Amino acid sequence: MQSLLSEMVNRDAVAQWPVPSYICKQASSHDRLKTSPADPKTWHSNKDFEQFIRTEDNEGRHEWVIMEDNGPGAITRIWLPLNAEKDNQIVRFYFDGSPTPSMAVPFNALLSGRSIVPPPFAFVGWNDKNVRGQKTTPPHELHGVSGDLYLPIPFARSCKVTLDQLPFYYIIDYRMYQAGTAVKTFTMADYQALRPDIERIGDVLTADTNLTSRNTIKTLRLAPGAEVSQNLPGGAAAVRNLVVQIDPKDAPQVLRSTILEAAFDGEPTVWCPLGEFFGAGARLHPVQDWWRTVSEDGRLTSRWVMPYRRSARLALRNVGTKAVTVGLAATTGAWHWDERSLYFHANWHGEFNMKTRPMFDWNYLEAQGQGIYVGDTLTVFTPAPDWYGEGDERVYIDGETAPSHIGTGTEDYYGYAWGMANYFNSPFISMPERDSPGRDNWRGYTTTSRLRLLDGIPFRMSLKHDMEVWNWADTQVDYAVGTFWYARPGAQQNRSPQPREASVVVRDAPPDPRLVKIAGALEFEALPIIDRSPGLATQIQEGGLRTGQWSGNQQLFVTANKVGDYVEIPIPVANNQKRKITLYGTKSYDYGILRFSINGQTAGADYDAYSADPVATGPIELGTFEPHDGKLVLRVEVIGSNPASRGNRYYFGLDCVVLQ
Repeated sequence: MQSLLSEMVNRDAVAQWPVPSYICKQASSHDRLKTSPADPKTWHSNKDFEQFIRTEDNEGRHEWVIMEDNGPGAITRIWLPLNAEKDNQIVRFYFDGSPTPSMAVPFNALLSGRSIVPPPFAFVGWNDKNVRGQKTTPPHELHGVSGDLYLPIPFARSCKVTLDQLPFYYIIDYRMYQAGTAVKTFTMADYQALRPDIERIGDVLTADTNLTSRNTIKTLRLAPGAEVSQNLPGGAAAVRNLVVQIDPKDAPQVLRSTILEAAFDGEPTVWCPLGEFFGAGARLHPVQDWWRTVSEDGRLTSRWVMPYRRSARLALRNVGTKAVTVGLAATTGAWHWDERSLYFHANWHGEFNMKTRPMFDWNYLEAQGQGIYVGDTLTVFTPAPDWYGEGDERVYIDGETAPSHIGTGTEDYYGYAWGMANYFNSPFISMPERDSPGRDNWRGYTTTSRLRLLDGIPFRMSLKHDMEVWNWADTQVDYAVGTFWYARPGAQQNRSPQPREASVVVRDAPPDPRLVKIAGALEFEALPIIDRSPGLATQIQEGGLRTGQWSGNQQLFVTANKVGDYVEIPIPVANNQKRKITLYGTKSYDYGILRFSINGQTAGADYDAYSADPVATGPIELGTFEPHDGKLVLRVEVIGSNPASRGNRYYFGLDCVVLQ
């Protein structure tokens, strides 16, 4: 484990063919009907849950096997949606044929930083722009989002992973080394002994690495069709830091129509718009991951290591129709070029106005040669609010006729769940703020990145990476992807420069016709809470209903966890006269039974907020009341739960209130 942790933060390691060599494999809950693209009906089937290898009984427990392999290896990534109904589900890791698990912990807690593994190695794909914030354990009540585990878990002879309940969705990526490779199997004793190293490496992963320096970079005005280039020092060396400065006033178009080009030893390997190269996509929003930083002041920083033997040339090219302000600076360092050294590649593919019917596989990259696939950034534009990302990755290695990597969804591949997050940054995955926040509204641009620190995919002859386009709407979408990989000299790929596509004007997000505002509504998310139960947490949610719509597309979500939990909210009244009060809220599968009062008087009937699906309540009449000191103090208290309510069972949500 210690050597894998060291590899994780060794930036040079990615630019060398791995020793010992390995193959990257995957176990997932993908629909088992997906066997051949020759049958479109089954190839695009979507029951990517409740799938497993087999069931077995261990020490009196019934368990579902979700991953199993023989030989030396290491688990490098686990993804899981955090499902409230599965909070007590236990995951067990059996190594080297032992009938006793070496680790048995609640699965949700393990992947959300609430168990033995700290952030950022356990990461919740949720709304957090500050990468340093991941060193703080996420709150317990986060459900309906994802958990990701990046702690390497090595094994010497075999590995089996089981669950004690029917699996939901999951993805496990792991390495398998050549037979005879010496690997020390994970033990809890070794893990505890390594905790200081784990904390130190976590600090390295989340450090403020924006980098090089903050020295001013000389900029110039780059005319349409023009380029600015830089020849780097000759001899064996490597680019260590690359910084591009843009003028924020030129955004967003400068991110799409300004191209970074690079050639190493005369071999062109990089052609990629700035947006996808640096992870920002079509909008200038902050990004901070292991390899890149984007600041809103227009400073774009790359830490990809780019070795060369004799010469290197970098360039920025403007393929747009307007002049842009740009600056380019690179820092190089020593590199010993040998038979393991690899060139850095960054390629781009954009395709616009693609029809989503019938479903199809969209190609990221086909590469020939020997190399390692280490990440990608995908930018999607959709005019429809419907979820676009049901499509799974399909990765074919070294001529496979069937992909050895088949996932469970586009957002699962990128480390979050159900499209819930609006933005996040981590060393391993990132999403700058998307155009339309909230669940059930994905209009406009969304950009997501996955950086493979330990889960890179080596290939000896070829690699083909597809992403299924599976959209709930029958519409037309734009896809653009930057792919990042390393390869031995002479590698080939299918991505020629696309200046025409990169010059297409970046779109504005279309208005959402579903956005409603109830007449006269006072929004609870904008009102203060003057009293609450001790420790009671609240948050603002956006657009997450199966039926109906929140006024203003938001609600105040109260994570009550027991009978008696309450909040008190003052409702302002302009002229201190009696008002009829109508409340609008939410019903859902884990909500409780509520009692309302106004200024200490019971208001309306007790309300059962349970529903099998999240829906709007419609109007709830509370009666007519006289304000005190210009306000009506609403108290909402949990008094019980419906027998059918699941998970927490005491949550509630408040949308708005109307006074008449």
